Amino acid sequence: MTSMIPSNMTIIEVNRALRDALRTYVQNDVLISFELPDPGNLPSVPTVSVFLYDVHEDLQLRVGESRAYSGGALLPAKVNVCLNYLITYWDSSQSRSADGPGGEPANQSIIVMNQVLNALINNRVLQGLPNVYTKVMPPKQDLFSLGTFWQSLGNKPRLLLNYVATVPIPLTDHNDTIEPVEVSEVRLENLTSPR
Repeated sequence: MTSMIPSNMTIIEVNRALRDALRTYVQNDVLISFELPDPGNLPSVPTVSVFLYDVHEDLQLRVGESRAYSGGALLPAKVNVCLNYLITYWDSSQSRSADGPGGEPANQSIIVMNQVLNALINNRVLQGLPNVYTKVMPPKQDLFSLGTFWQSLGNKPRLLLNYVATVPIPLTDHNDTIEPVEVSEVRLENLTSPR
């Protein structure tokens, strides 16, 4: 029986760092959740939903980086992985009329999503993850239709931010040991014949 190889925890570390970055800007009475709310059972408190909907290898950042050698072993190679998040705000008590507070230019939804945007653009480097590159992008149309997405959420469109984090994830260490080069010697011989 083979033993289980422990998985890399980078995605979970990105989630935690993203939560911490949002918490520094988003007001304390708003919950930050990493799942998409059920439209039939909306959250009982105002909630920012940070939904990881797509994970794939970022082939545009594939580089021919050579593996580092340390202590007689080759260190594992790294793969750049792209994490795509949909970030939305949910407030079950929000007024649906244009006359209510939800219809104002500075309504609760806009205020909170403005805080979220500021958290994202002011934390390009997530705390404790210096090699992570982040950006706010338009939603990816090739994965799904936005109309279908909103339909699945009860046909109530809302402000949506697509947040992308590209993270280097080291591959499993297979303990590739290579004997270190102790001495290098170069010997030159003149192979041309004398004239």
